[in-house]
Amino acid sequence: MREETRREGVWQFLTYTFILLGTVVTLVPLYWIVVAATLPESEFLSSTDPRLIPGGEFLGNFQSLQARENVQFVGSLGEMHEYIQLGPVYFAYDVWHLWNPGAIENSIFIAVTYTLLSLVLCSMAGFAFAKYEFRFKKPIFYAILATLILPIQLLVIPLFLLMSQLDMTNTYWAIILPWAANPLGIFLMRQNMKSIPDALLESARMDGATEFQLYYKIALPTMKSSLAALAIILFLFQWNLFLFPLVILEQSKYTIPVAINQLVGAQRVYYDQIMVAATLSIVPIFLLFLFLQKQFVSGILAGSVKE
Repeated sequence: MREETRREGVWQFLTYTFILLGTVVTLVPLYWIVVAATLPESEFLSSTDPRLIPGGEFLGNFQSLQARENVQFVGSLGEMHEYIQLGPVYFAYDVWHLWNPGAIENSIFIAVTYTLLSLVLCSMAGFAFAKYEFRFKKPIFYAILATLILPIQLLVIPLFLLMSQLDMTNTYWAIILPWAANPLGIFLMRQNMKSIPDALLESARMDGATEFQLYYKIALPTMKSSLAALAIILFLFQWNLFLFPLVILEQSKYTIPVAINQLVGAQRVYYDQIMVAATLSIVPIFLLFLFLQKQFVSGILAGSVKE
């Protein structure tokens, strides 16, 4: 008995040590990025005297980032040109030009809109594949999964030509719609919704519930953890998307990865500005995970247990 207790203690010690080391390896680079954003470029690139204490140059580096002409990272107030005159008072109605969005606002809008739309589509498709029988069900599902192996580089040209024909180039929808029905999201929703008892759905049908009511009144409320986990995955996917936005968007609608890429010049890399941009880009992801962390693990593991 003592031998087993000692062995369990050793395994627990090794497990916690491994987790601690993994945490340090993950957090130290993030901490260094934040510290570097607050230092002059000459200091954090010094190999003789590396500094790990935050400095006071964050605002200066941020102002240098905002002063660049080829990219606008954070939005700014615009000028309105259309007014209505009512007596001695003028009312501006050209509200579309009230705010000029920057890369961070573009990314937030695209990622949030994409996440909400994709959650609806993926949950509906997952519910259909999990609880309905129809012709060619398995071949269609396997074909959807097979699209996961297609690299983004292979899809860029066909998607660009499609968006050009639809007159959607340089629009937010050109980035949102191609991946709205995410194959990974459909797979996760299908696996999780298979755990919903069929007897529960049959009982609701006998009580007069429609098929759509089964979806949003029974299936969705039981999938909150899975939806939260999928929301993080979808948000990160869209937040980090680089190649297709680089091809389809113009400067005014650049997303964060594309905007950061513009800081790498032919003759110089602006490391101080890159660190500020990277620090600001981490904040929305951190806040999202902070609010949904409790549901993330339970949602990922929800479909792993089979009855």
